[in-house]
Amino acid sequence: MPRILTILLGGIALIAAIVGIRSLVSGGESVARVQANTVPTLDKALPGSPEGHGGTVEFIRSRAQARTQYLSLGGRSEAEMAPVAFGAAGKVAQLPVAEGTIVEAGALLCGLEGNGGANRVKQAETALARARETHAKNVEWQASGFVSPARVKQSKAAVDEAVAALEAAKGDIAQRQAVAPFRGVFEKRRATMGQFVALGGICGVVVRLDPITFVAGASEKQALRIRAGAPVRVKLPDGREVAGVVAKLASVADPQTRNFEVKVSVPNGDNGIPVGRTAEIKINIGLGKAHRITQALLKADAMGRIGVYYLDVGGVIGFAPADIVDETADGVWVTGLPDDAQLVAEGQPDVQTGLRVTPVVRETPAGG
Repeated sequence: MPRILTILLGGIALIAAIVGIRSLVSGGESVARVQANTVPTLDKALPGSPEGHGGTVEFIRSRAQARTQYLSLGGRSEAEMAPVAFGAAGKVAQLPVAEGTIVEAGALLCGLEGNGGANRVKQAETALARARETHAKNVEWQASGFVSPARVKQSKAAVDEAVAALEAAKGDIAQRQAVAPFRGVFEKRRATMGQFVALGGICGVVVRLDPITFVAGASEKQALRIRAGAPVRVKLPDGREVAGVVAKLASVADPQTRNFEVKVSVPNGDNGIPVGRTAEIKINIGLGKAHRITQALLKADAMGRIGVYYLDVGGVIGFAPADIVDETADGVWVTGLPDDAQLVAEGQPDVQTGLRVTPVVRETPAGG
């Protein structure tokens, strides 16, 4: 092939290649343009207008204050229950206490038919009185030289034997009587008049209601903030509050719930708080900073957490899960927010985490 023809063919091929590349790069409809309508955040794209802006949102200024904080737990009242048993077998002959009666420690609840024990006690008391009288005379006569030391020693031994006999006679009677082990309420009587009971038979049950104990479960995080002896406010279902203290915090978590048992002791002198009463237990966990806000500012986020929406850095809506550390007639006290915060005002249901907004401050305290 002539040299000139080769050069012409190469030039035509080069021109064709250049035209093809330009058509791919600059073709009007061959490459689509990409336009972001939202501003991405760490977790998801921001909702809003095509410009990525959520408009104007009202905020309320709030500043944290130093305040005693409380950890709130749900609990239930419990009490020590003691079955009272007979120490002997026999027929029930005494039932002096009705169910529901407040009894003192040592009060007779049930008694068995006598077996001559009372007579033996009287005889033992008489024998002890005589032994003591004889011993006293021997001690006096020994001082005058009329009685030997050996006789005094014998009379002293007779006194000791008489004391032991009296104690045995009284013990026999005590075994035939069921008495209250502590001050409480005779809650349930199981013995009936004329019934024959065996050794260890149950007369009834005494419940110790003063002090009464409230029991709750604390998570590992909560348990770290609780100390034994801490003051407690217990809110009963009728709205009444009673004071108590943390009596015990378990050292080992329950293997099923993974919670640590908390026991709170509350005075109950009038036995007005029964067993099984539910309550809100507010444990004093010391001083800290908290915000006072209205209940209306508490919202649930997409994950179901209860907290507060606030203005974060860069004009973006943030969400802070809030721990309620106290409740008063003026509002609730919460932690988890910055010391100085601008909180999303109530009445704006479309606010979401990550939304970029134009803030407008409403000059109203966050606590109302």
